[in-house]
Amino acid sequence: MKDKIILVVEDDIVSCELFKELFERKHIESYIIVHNGEKAIEVCRTVENVQLILMDYKLPGMDGCETLKEIRKINKDVRIVMQTAYAYDLKKELVEDCDIDDYITKPIVSEKLYSILNKYYINNSN
Repeated sequence: MKDKIILVVEDDIVSCELFKELFERKHIESYIIVHNGEKAIEVCRTVENVQLILMDYKLPGMDGCETLKEIRKINKDVRIVMQTAYAYDLKKELVEDCDIDDYITKPIVSEKLYSILNKYYINNSN
């Protein structure tokens, strides 16, 4: 079985480094980090074993919601978690309009990220 991959879509370099550090703590090596929606769509077209997408809401060019709508055309089953600093105001839009499985607020708290990983990546055998 091929490794399940986490796709992180994040334009902030500090946040990218944080994800790398938090993944390393859990011995997760199968991840790809891209910095915009266009690259995320390309990864979803070319990499078939993406299990989980951690998508920043606010991205340069296409925002996270627009990007996810395109990704859902490619892969309807991938688990998608939106990361946003604006979750309180956008919760309804995120869940209903963006077709996500969950969301996580920024700044990312390690325990919350690990809970998301356990729910959608580590304990998911699909």
